[in-house]
Formats: sequence, C-alpha cells, structure tokens
Amino acid sequence: MGNHQQKLALRRQTLLLKIQAERSLMTIHCNELKQSLGMADVAVGLLGKAGQIARQRPLLGGLAVAAVLVLKPRRIFSFAKSALLGWETWRSVATIVQRMRADTNS
Repeated sequence: MGNHQQKLALRRQTLLLKIQAERSLMTIHCNELKQSLGMADVAVGLLGKAGQIARQRPLLGGLAVAAVLVLKPRRIFSFAKSALLGWETWRSVATIVQRMRADTNS
C-alpha cells in the first residue's frame, strides 16, 4: 500500500509542476496579447481619426480612396483578405479578452 501512495504522491507532484509551467506560459501569452491589443488600439485610433477627417472633408477622403485604387489595385485584395482574417481572429479572441478583463476587475 505504501508503494501505491508514493506513486500517487509522485503523480500529484508531477501534475502540480505541469500546472505551474502552464500558468507561466499562459502569463507570457497574456502579456503578448496585451501588447498586441495595445498596438491594435493605436491602429483603431488612427483609423478613427482618418474616418473623422474623411467625414469632415468628403472630397479629401474620396481623393485618398481614389489614389489607393489607382496606385495599388492589387494590394487592395491582399489588404481585404488580411482585414477579414484579422476580424475573424478578433471574434475568436474577443471572449478570452473579456474574461481576462473580468478577472482583472474582480
């Protein structure tokens, strides 16, 4: 019976070490995600300002869009594909972010 208890104790210790390693890894990933979200917030802010300028000065916004269409038509599809991929990624990550914020506020 003592051998069985030793095996269980060893198994418990192994699992606790694995849990600690996974928590450390999760902390690293969460910090990377927070940095990425900070960059995304900056990008959203810049796009918001560009949208405000385009609404205030429609001619300027139209000229900017026309310039992009004329100068780099191939890149528009690449950008649209990247934007769609980013949006889908954000949708899948949004619930995790909300949980992290809820845990931080609690």
